[in-house]
Amino acid sequence: MEFFPQLVLGHVGFAYISLILLLTRGVLASKMVDWRQYKVLRIAPHIVDTLLLVSGIALLAILLSNGIYALNEMQWLIPKIAFLVLYIVFSVKAFKKSQLFSLKNFILAVVSFMLTMLVATLR
Repeated sequence: MEFFPQLVLGHVGFAYISLILLLTRGVLASKMVDWRQYKVLRIAPHIVDTLLLVSGIALLAILLSNGIYALNEMQWLIPKIAFLVLYIVFSVKAFKKSQLFSLKNFILAVVSFMLTMLVATLR
């Protein structure tokens, strides 16, 4: 439990980095710049999103295993996961390599991600 605050900060930090990477790729794609030419923009989102997911699962495991919360006290988790799934679906559609960039799906991905963050903040 002594490293819990650092894990929370890491999780929040990964969320903001993930949002910045999403916005960066979206802005470049909307300006018709091939963001895939930048290795960091191809690889970093996968690493950051994986760390975000792993830290979220670790936080949930700590909260449940130490009896801090029971699962029925975490109703906010269902909409957070739903918005996370929507973010993933819309991001995949927006940045699909075989298709043109979809601004509509990009905006929906950003909104879904921000709703995920909002649910977590307001819980």
